[in-house]
Amino acid sequence: MYASHVPVISWAMRTYPKIFMRGCMFAILSARVPFNRVPDQMLDLKAKGDKSPCLWGWKFDAFAYLSEHYARLSMNVCATDDAGEAIGHLCTVPGLGIVKAAFVAQMLGHDVACLDVRNIEREGLPPRAWRSDGGARKTTKAFERKIARYVEQTSGRAQELWDTWCNEVGHDYGFTGEQISRMHVDAIVPRKLQDLYANQNEIPF
Repeated sequence: MYASHVPVISWAMRTYPKIFMRGCMFAILSARVPFNRVPDQMLDLKAKGDKSPCLWGWKFDAFAYLSEHYARLSMNVCATDDAGEAIGHLCTVPGLGIVKAAFVAQMLGHDVACLDVRNIEREGLPPRAWRSDGGARKTTKAFERKIARYVEQTSGRAQELWDTWCNEVGHDYGFTGEQISRMHVDAIVPRKLQDLYANQNEIPF
């Protein structure tokens, strides 16, 4: 699942800034929403933009910020191989905290993972450990240290936690883990880019 799907997402997000923004919005829309609703919300967002009802509260602010700054943010995030630095850049998006920023970093190919409620409960971790607690705190050295601890907590587990999460969510919603993982790709990467990725990897060098 991870090995098949994340490389497609990572390539598209790193190659096309607008797909980078789509990946960020996928992570944002997935917050506090049943996962099976997120692909439809992505379609609604594409059709209605800032008029989409899926943009409530901080999600509207995040979309507005990304609409204006996605190109610069994409350049900064994709220029670094350091997961903590990438997460730090992503946390400049209003409302986007460490956990969902790490989800974006995971989709970009960094070997970190998203410690959402499901993963936290399974791992027996404290539920409030990674909260940002407001935008002002994101500019502090303490927040940088919190990011570093988060990276240490999840480093090396991107594939393991992705595949486990997809299998569990699939079981809950009547899908296979493979189908859940595939939903990430289809919601973020347009079919023509998926085909382009597949074709370029068939060219012998």
